[in-house]
Amino acid sequence: MTEIFKMPDIGEGMAEGDITAWLVKVGDTVAMDDPVAEVQNDKLIQEILSPYAGKVTKLFVPAETTVSVGDPLIEFDGDGSGTAPVTATAAPVSAPEVAPAPEQTPQPQPTPESATSTVQTVNGHVLAMPSVRHLAFEKGIDLTQVPATGRHGHVTLADVMNFQAVETPVAVPANGAAPAEPTPPTPADNKPQPPVAAAPVHEGRQPMTPVRKAVAKAMANQNATIPAVTNFDSVEVSQLVAHRQQFKAQAAEQGIHLTYLAYVVKALAATAKKFPEINASLDMDTQEIVYHDDVNMGIAVNAPSGLFVPVVAQADRKSIFQIAKEIATLADAVRDGSISPKQMQGSTMTISNLGSARGTWFTPIINGHEVVILGLGSIVKEPIVNAAGEIVVGQNMKLSLTYDHRLIDGMLGQSALNYLKQLLADPAYMLMEV
Repeated sequence: MTEIFKMPDIGEGMAEGDITAWLVKVGDTVAMDDPVAEVQNDKLIQEILSPYAGKVTKLFVPAETTVSVGDPLIEFDGDGSGTAPVTATAAPVSAPEVAPAPEQTPQPQPTPESATSTVQTVNGHVLAMPSVRHLAFEKGIDLTQVPATGRHGHVTLADVMNFQAVETPVAVPANGAAPAEPTPPTPADNKPQPPVAAAPVHEGRQPMTPVRKAVAKAMANQNATIPAVTNFDSVEVSQLVAHRQQFKAQAAEQGIHLTYLAYVVKALAATAKKFPEINASLDMDTQEIVYHDDVNMGIAVNAPSGLFVPVVAQADRKSIFQIAKEIATLADAVRDGSISPKQMQGSTMTISNLGSARGTWFTPIINGHEVVILGLGSIVKEPIVNAAGEIVVGQNMKLSLTYDHRLIDGMLGQSALNYLKQLLADPAYMLMEV
């Protein structure tokens, strides 16, 4: 029986996605829940699984094509016409004939001696995201030789970064003499070498990656449709610095890297409870303000393939230790390519942190369905005037609060920022308020 697999909704109300790569070709036989394509939506690249089992008889679009939810993708067990059987309740589904996408350059097949048991393939296609394939290409690595540690046998960015090629056996001279002894490695040779970065492109053209295309589209849309205002401020955080120093060792005993970002997440979540408008959304179709009970904090994370925003769900109900541990877990998942769609959904506000890059003030762009984003800058030693009127050295954290002016006026925005500053200035006060 002919079945037509249509583009599913793989995100929060996703309208369209880009087919970045086909994992099957015409003639392949797949089982139910086999991965058949990699799709890029506004947030991340993920695989889509087949709801049918059978033989692929048609691919409706080539790779690198944008398709809308509900558009036909794959014909199973048909005659290649792309037409499903007519029933009393459904009209035929058809689409213009498109030649099947050409297969990617085939990877060399490993020999039995060199193949690893952890390498997983689907119809001869190594499971890896496009960003991973690009990195492997730049480093000259054969993905079929890389042990996979990702979900469902995926090769991750970390796998490629940590991969070391199998040494070539030393040839024995024809005269039977023993081969030369290898030079003993120096201590420096035993240290892991950082990956070699690709040479920068100084001129010419280079295609945008799928992630960069998605980020560009989202940023342009949000910047054009949201009337944003940014309030810049700073807060003296010497007590916060001392508090973190006091509890770093206890956190480390639990395997937690205690960062300032965890404190800021907790403080901003508490601020959202006091000023619920900053944790709301605008529904312009119905002209309604949507208030959210939970504070789900998006954390902007930079990865080799682009910018991702995983979510610390219910941050208002979690301890600072819990938040710190979850941030580290999410960041690792982004950077090794194992982040899941569920971990990227449901944010109600976002923090973008440039402090680690020694950034100060900036104007972050609001995430589409939110009304606030906090830009977190570095902590800078600067002269301040203390309560006794003396000029001393203080530690000032830079803050940039961008808000949607359709809902939040300047007075409300600054009031929320002032309360956030109180919490960050004195962790003891934060403990009493949170």
